[in-house]
Amino acid sequence: MSYGTHRQVGDVAKREAQYNTAISAAATGFAVGTLCAAPVAFLANRSLPTFRNLTPAIKTSLVFSVGIATGVIRADKAGIAFDKEHYSDKGAAIQRRYQTSEERQWDQLSFRDKALTWAKENKFGVVAGSWVTSMGLTFAYINTQPLSFAQKLVQARVWAQGLTLASLIGMAAITQIPSEGDKIIKQHKEATEHSWKDFVGEVDNDDGSSNEEKQQRQQQKQLTRSQGKAYQ
Repeated sequence: MSYGTHRQVGDVAKREAQYNTAISAAATGFAVGTLCAAPVAFLANRSLPTFRNLTPAIKTSLVFSVGIATGVIRADKAGIAFDKEHYSDKGAAIQRRYQTSEERQWDQLSFRDKALTWAKENKFGVVAGSWVTSMGLTFAYINTQPLSFAQKLVQARVWAQGLTLASLIGMAAITQIPSEGDKIIKQHKEATEHSWKDFVGEVDNDDGSSNEEKQQRQQQKQLTRSQGKAYQ
């Protein structure tokens, strides 16, 4: 959806504010991604003959591609966060209520429990990050050894696989350590289901019907379902 079409949907002022928030986040993400990719490209240009043999245009495009990807991700997350912060319907209010409860419980945790809870909720990211980090560090070390590029790459991959296996074992052990944050993880998994139940309950309570009328509607629904099964 283009900006011209997007701003015509709903409140114009709200959509313009969301658009400006996304643009600001995109610019920040592009700057951060480019600043992080530039030193990596500089080091790769000095140490990797394969990268050094690339044309300047390709090297530049690789650096800016990282910046663009980071900007797009930041803009998307900023737009979603803006929508969540400015929701006004009951479902969003209930969801925010659950999030506020989780935030209060999080603030009461000790540093140890916070670290364990974060590791348990982001275990796959921790393992993937450990693989990337170990791959880069081992390759940086092996790159100083008198080996061919293919041999260095194989050695770095072997070391990275070993370290990743160690991180998997360590993460499996961490997930078995009990902590006060386990309740937050459980509540986070059940938040969506509970919020929808609460939302439906509030809608039923707000429709002005008596309990007897609600029971009659429920019985009618059950009768309709049983008749449908009988015809099948």
